[in-house]
Amino acid sequence: MVVKDRKGMSFSPLVRLSFVAMGTIVLNAAAQGVSQDSAELADTNRVRRITLQQVQQSANRLASPVARLGQLSVEAAKQHRLAVEADYFPKFGATFANLHYSEFLGQLVTVRRPIIGGSLIQVPVPIFSQNQTIAVLTFTQPITPLFEVRQAVRIARADERIAMAKAAVPVSKNARDAQLEETYLKLLIAQRRSMCAEPAQKASEGPPRYAGASIEMARAEVQGTQVVEDSQACETAAAEARKLTVSLNREMGWPDETELELVPPDPLVESISLEEISDKAVAANPDVIVAEQTVVKARAASAISKMAYFPVVAAVGGYMFQNTIPAVPSNFGYGGVIASWNLFDFGKREHGVKEARTQLEMAELAVQLTKAKAAADVKKSYLELQRSRQLSKVAMRMGSSMAVVMRASTSPDSAEVKAARAEVEAEMLEADLAHRQAFSRLRALTDPRR
Repeated sequence: MVVKDRKGMSFSPLVRLSFVAMGTIVLNAAAQGVSQDSAELADTNRVRRITLQQVQQSANRLASPVARLGQLSVEAAKQHRLAVEADYFPKFGATFANLHYSEFLGQLVTVRRPIIGGSLIQVPVPIFSQNQTIAVLTFTQPITPLFEVRQAVRIARADERIAMAKAAVPVSKNARDAQLEETYLKLLIAQRRSMCAEPAQKASEGPPRYAGASIEMARAEVQGTQVVEDSQACETAAAEARKLTVSLNREMGWPDETELELVPPDPLVESISLEEISDKAVAANPDVIVAEQTVVKARAASAISKMAYFPVVAAVGGYMFQNTIPAVPSNFGYGGVIASWNLFDFGKREHGVKEARTQLEMAELAVQLTKAKAAADVKKSYLELQRSRQLSKVAMRMGSSMAVVMRASTSPDSAEVKAARAEVEAEMLEADLAHRQAFSRLRALTDPRR
């Protein structure tokens, strides 16, 4: 059987069925494409669930300008040290000059001719050529200045270590993680605080409490002082949560409007004794490192000031081409030793030595004071850690007890119970945050370069 279409074209039923199947496939593909696009759009708008470890990993992948600045300062100090070390080696130089003088640089010599009755003639004898070309290759190896170069290298190496100590503080991975950890927990606390005030806010929208009271009296009761304060607390917490969400999204390189569902981290558990960190913390303190390297620099400067009494001796050599003096060969080499010595300078060297000695004593005293301050800071930070540790344990016990009470409640899903649970969680998170902050400060004093 042959079927004709509206234009008169003939198609078999099998061909008709094929067209229908192809159309169905095309429609299904288009529908799948639309559904995929809708799914992708919904995926970008959905709430993203993330943990503290994932936040730290995402944020640490981004390059930090502060870290780059520290690396550049260390690199600059390193290149300065290498430049100073190059003064150990000899210096090779070259000089070229091509000059023309406007006047004849010589004198006229009168000579009588050898024949009898000969006349006198004047012969020009050049002392210096009127057109001069000089090319010199020089070689200079300092001898006594090498002792001064050695001390200068020590100063440059100390500057490099100081740059490394200063650059380690802002680029520390521990410091970066601690900052992200603080933002993460503050956002969790702000989210819980906004949940705590929601029941009071909803109560302001409910019906009047007393049936026999007028609408004006019920409204005045609902808008009491406590309800207003709870509403303000809710708005403040919500605004703080929005601000911290934007900050955390920027740290991870995500869009500002991305909504985050944060997983509460496990409470921090640590056991550190004061004895095991005291010596280590003082040795790793950046201020102590800077003070110790300042002593190295002052000691090297004191040695350099004493070398002002030494003569300056250097070995020289080279090769020279010249046509300036006609009586001298055009090409020749030379070599030897050059020495200079300052005999008297009205006490300048003596005062310089005394100044450097005084600065060395000041630097040594500064090391003692810096170490004492670092030890006191470690002890103070450890005492704060102990206090925050006890408060965190108390908050955890109270939270566990409150959780048992809430589970036994007759209405565990009510707004009041949820608000109470959120309030307890916020207090636990605040105690854990204080504990983590104290631990981060102590860890920064113990090893800030990690």
